[in-house]
Amino acid sequence: MPRRTRCRATVTRPGLPCPFPWRPASRPRRCQKETALFDSLWLWVVFNAILAGLLFFDLVVLMRRDHVVGMREAAWLTVFWTIVGIAPVAYIITAGDGNAGVTYLTAYVAERALSLDNLFVFIIIFGYFGVPARYQPRGLLWGIVMALLARAVFIAAGVAVINAASWVLFILGAFLVYTAYKLAFAGDQEVDPSQNIVLRLYRRVAPVSSEYDGHRFFTRLGGKRVATPMLLLVLVLGTTDVVFAVDSIPTVFGITTDAFLVWSSNAMAVLGMRPLFFLLAGMVKVFRFLQYGLAGILGFIGVKMIVEEAFHDFHLISEKADIFVALGVILVMLAGSVALSLVLPEKGSGADAGESI
Repeated sequence: MPRRTRCRATVTRPGLPCPFPWRPASRPRRCQKETALFDSLWLWVVFNAILAGLLFFDLVVLMRRDHVVGMREAAWLTVFWTIVGIAPVAYIITAGDGNAGVTYLTAYVAERALSLDNLFVFIIIFGYFGVPARYQPRGLLWGIVMALLARAVFIAAGVAVINAASWVLFILGAFLVYTAYKLAFAGDQEVDPSQNIVLRLYRRVAPVSSEYDGHRFFTRLGGKRVATPMLLLVLVLGTTDVVFAVDSIPTVFGITTDAFLVWSSNAMAVLGMRPLFFLLAGMVKVFRFLQYGLAGILGFIGVKMIVEEAFHDFHLISEKADIFVALGVILVMLAGSVALSLVLPEKGSGADAGESI
């Protein structure tokens, strides 16, 4: 029986890759339908307009006044943004098919899980800048905006490179496996915000105030316009997220190479980081096994990426079932690491968990 070719070869529009490259050429009609759906210009315009509207809602409505975010508010906002993040599944299933919806959900859950790792570093950054509690939500949101812009560039470049040379998936897969090993066994690495290259360069070329002026980025000092620590905080948060994006974006490419699914799942996951930060920041030391769960997710996606690129017809169970398997594995690893941390807490972590940032 002749070996089936990848679905990419069946697309009739020149240069347009199928968003589901593992599908066989024997199903061209469905592939073309999904390609047309996710390549639609109006879909990109509408989604990004909604994304901009959500950012405006968060900045202008939810944060119309600076205040300290309590646990109850953070919990409700986490639920709200999670529902918002999952909402695209309904449209994707209705307009596309069930496989695409589950693929989006898998990518979203993976990104949301990996964003938990940001908490460790963000807590250190907020502590370094001594950010007053009432200004932390706004500073974090502006950092998220910068992170979205940076990730958009990463995703556009990644899609272009993968479409031009699919063998790059082997490199990305191997990188994820290596990152998983380093995360699980290399031990904790100290993070020093003062060594951030953007922070050091800015301090060399422009004056910076030592005091906050509300949530303003600039203030007047001795008749001169100078930057406040808030501006430096946002710059460090945004550029630090680029480091995390180097791990998280290849992870999503291991789930799907469709540009729209990669961008939408990434954007929605990052959008929900702000309330999740305040919900979990005080308990972050409790989850001592979380890094092993995240390492397992990275390793699983890395191996999955390599195997699917090497053996285009390979299915663990079946084409459709494998998508659910990937989602299940990610959920089990994440929930298992959290549950194990709660069942086997580190001695003395109970007191630390109650501390606020």
